[in-house]
Order: sequence, then structure tokens, then C-alpha cells
Amino acid sequence: MSTGADAKTMPQTKAFDEGHERIFGRSRKPVRGRWVYLPDGTSVSADEYVPPSSDARHAPVMVDRFMENTAAQDGTDIGSRAKRREYMKRERVGDASDYSKEYFAKRRESRDRALSESTGRTVAELAKVDTRNLPNAVEHLRRQK
Repeated sequence: MSTGADAKTMPQTKAFDEGHERIFGRSRKPVRGRWVYLPDGTSVSADEYVPPSSDARHAPVMVDRFMENTAAQDGTDIGSRAKRREYMKRERVGDASDYSKEYFAKRRESRDRALSESTGRTVAELAKVDTRNLPNAVEHLRRQK
């Protein structure tokens, strides 16, 4: 249930003060606000925080590192996403995880739907055929395909 009060702050009660003293000691008074915690364990007010410069030495790039020094079972180098993708396309292989139970169920449904549609078209074509001369009609339909 909402009282309409700011949900981010709570009243400073005696229990809060006791807990704060137990954790931080008597010398450090509670200060409310937003803080940014730095890697060295200190904190800075969010208003005073200045992010470090974006120097390349401090931000290593870790893209495709997990692919380094990988090879396929036949020894082919697939050490990047592009090499792996090209190898899989060339050799017509896929990951085992790509073929789940749902994959085969969808394939079966698709095949059954295609067969049903094909049967429906064939029945519709046969309904138009003059059955008085059936052998000629069948030959005519074969020639159309």
C-alpha cells in the first residue's frame, strides 16, 4: 500500500541509529544521498563524481577472445566468428544445440502441412478433369508439371 511518501527514504529511528553505530562506529554520522563506489573501496558523492578518462589502456577489448585457438574436428582453424560461420556453411554442419525436440516437431508439422496442401491442389485439379477420357487427362496433367 502506498502512502504517497518518497519510497527511497525512511525516517531516522533509534533502531537505525543503533545499527549505524554498530556498523560504522560513533564517529561517522549517516549522510543521505547518492554515492558512487570506487574500485579502491571508497565512495564519492554522485554529484562530485568524475568518471575516469576513456584511455585505451584502462579498457581492454575482449571481443571474440573465446574463439581464439579453436579448431574443428578435422583440424581446420575456426578461430573467429567469421571463420566458424564460413566453415559451417561450407561443410554444411551445425551445432547439436540447433536441433532440439522443438526443431524436429516444427519440421514434421511443416512437412505434413506441405503434403496436405499438395494433396488439396491435386484433388482440385482432378475435379476439373474430364473423366470420360481418363488416360489422356492423366497424361495431360503429367505434361503440365
